[in-house]
Amino acid sequence: MDNKNSIGLLIPAYNVEKYLPVLLDAAFKYFKAGKILVVNDGSIDNTAEIASTYEVGLISHENNLGKGAALMTGFDYFLKQGYDWIITIDGDLQHDPKLLPQFIRFAEKTDYDLVIGARNRKNSNMPWDRRFSNWSTSKILTLLNGKEIRDSQCGYRLIRCNKLTKINCDSNGYEFETECLLKMLHSGAKIAWIDIPTHYSGAPSSIKRFRDIVRFLKVVVKFVVERKKI
Repeated sequence: MDNKNSIGLLIPAYNVEKYLPVLLDAAFKYFKAGKILVVNDGSIDNTAEIASTYEVGLISHENNLGKGAALMTGFDYFLKQGYDWIITIDGDLQHDPKLLPQFIRFAEKTDYDLVIGARNRKNSNMPWDRRFSNWSTSKILTLLNGKEIRDSQCGYRLIRCNKLTKINCDSNGYEFETECLLKMLHSGAKIAWIDIPTHYSGAPSSIKRFRDIVRFLKVVVKFVVERKKI
């Protein structure tokens, strides 16, 4: 299923040598290698070497700059290539690649601008701290926007490229996805959700829960202040 609407698959990757081969093998069922980009964010394992053997696009940061920085690098790459859509999927198999066709179908048959995976927090093996963080941040964004935000932090997303050109995000960490969501909604983007399962297979998390909640709150406060100035 090589999509015809210029849909690129972006994989931000940090120390995922154990999971990347499985993910890429699955992704090749839906994408040609030339439409897949791995952004190696300063990994200290063999992530970059593994990606290079698959002949996919590969950009490596010399140092670990954060997930937001990896995503921005990937966005810039696909925008310069003239793509219409970008699907983002984490490199540690917490997102099921078998659901890629659902995101692709949204790109082919919808007028939505942003489609986000919504994880089931109640019946899942999601660690309690992630469950609480996801619930609380999603609730805050729902109250802030007046629209239900089912999952503010999920990185499994389909994004319309021409909407990306209308926003400017400057976060480098995990809070980047919240900032991107807020600014796309403020720009008038239409959002939809896809129910997805949660997979936590023991991959070590790069998230520092308290630190990233603080960063999330800073993003929200900054957004509210800037919105009032407009």
